[in-house]
Amino acid sequence: MRSSKKPSAEEPTSAANSITARLSASTICILSKSIFLTKYIPSAMYNHIAGGIFTVVYIDVLFVINFFITFFLLSATARITKKRAATARLILSSVLGGLYSLIILVDLPLAVSVLLKLAVSAVLLLAAFHFDRLGGFFSAYVLFYFMNFVFLGLIYGIALAVKTPYIHLSNGTVYLNIGARGLLVSAFIAYLASCVAVRLYNRRLAAGEVLPITVENGGRSVSLFALTDTGNKLREPFSDSPVIVADAAKFEELFDPEKTRIIPAETSGSRGFMLSFRPDKVTVRTSRGEEEIENVYIALSDRMKSGEFSAVINPEILTV
Repeated sequence: MRSSKKPSAEEPTSAANSITARLSASTICILSKSIFLTKYIPSAMYNHIAGGIFTVVYIDVLFVINFFITFFLLSATARITKKRAATARLILSSVLGGLYSLIILVDLPLAVSVLLKLAVSAVLLLAAFHFDRLGGFFSAYVLFYFMNFVFLGLIYGIALAVKTPYIHLSNGTVYLNIGARGLLVSAFIAYLASCVAVRLYNRRLAAGEVLPITVENGGRSVSLFALTDTGNKLREPFSDSPVIVADAAKFEELFDPEKTRIIPAETSGSRGFMLSFRPDKVTVRTSRGEEEIENVYIALSDRMKSGEFSAVINPEILTV
């Protein structure tokens, strides 16, 4: 007579532990700007993704990864649009980006998800930067999404180039298994690549043009014409801000001794120093409209004798 063993209540638990152990491998899933990260067994959250993929989501790691990615994207946007970005506001916006990543734990309709992403992107930009004009906000908004596309495209391109098995496409979703370190490195590379691409674009677009500019300081203003020239590579050494070289005679009433900086310069084989100051506002009028340039210095020169222009500006300080 054979004895039949009743299944104990512990067997399902053991089976569950076995399944959980198999899920301990590192897995990353990027859904638009959302990231799933699996690295450890303890304190995990579980989420069922379309297509039958059951992913372990760790909230703390998910938040940290999205925090740094948002920070890189906002920093790239600030550099390209020449917006003044206070570190505290960048950190605040990055925190919001990290918190927003938790929304991926909720199963939302596609239309709601897209609208939410568009709205949150606007909130992130408004939290990070100050905008005086709607056009400036729209330009930053488009560039912010451009940064996102560059980031995702770079990761996908690298994965295809090396024929890695750690990338999959399912229902329009990109699944990656490159680890947190690889993701952060890719974000940083995308940031650098974006800055280089936009600099090359600006250089090709605007070099050699003569543009009207208006400089305001202390309640006074002066208007003049500036030549866009990539040869003007002057930077204020402490802030790394770009420098506009201008005719000193035009700024006798605007010059502020309290904002003075001495900038080393090299002209016609000789080295010297140029007196400069940071104005309250510089507005450049281009074929694409008016642009307010921030974080820029005016270097005064007594050798600006051209009749067509009274200043030289590097086109790289212009936005796209």
